[in-house]
Amino acid sequence: MNKLHPHSFGMAAGSTAALLHALLAISVAAMPDVTQKLINLDVALHFMKMDVMVQPFSAGGAVALIILAFCVAYVVGRIFAAVYNSFARGR
Repeated sequence: MNKLHPHSFGMAAGSTAALLHALLAISVAAMPDVTQKLINLDVALHFMKMDVMVQPFSAGGAVALIILAFCVAYVVGRIFAAVYNSFARGR
């Protein structure tokens, strides 16, 4: 098995999460009604019923969301790579 490089994998995971959350922020800014409908659909497809409302766009909130998404996904990606590598050593 190939070894995963924790930093590289973390950067890839973090960048992907940041990009997806940037797209979410852009959709809230550009078309909040459509975004609300998509979120309602997502909640329903997960067999849940919740009152989730899209809030007015905030640039500061969007930046915080993107940074937090990157940081959390980076840490999770590093942990995933380390666990993967520990199992890969045994082969």
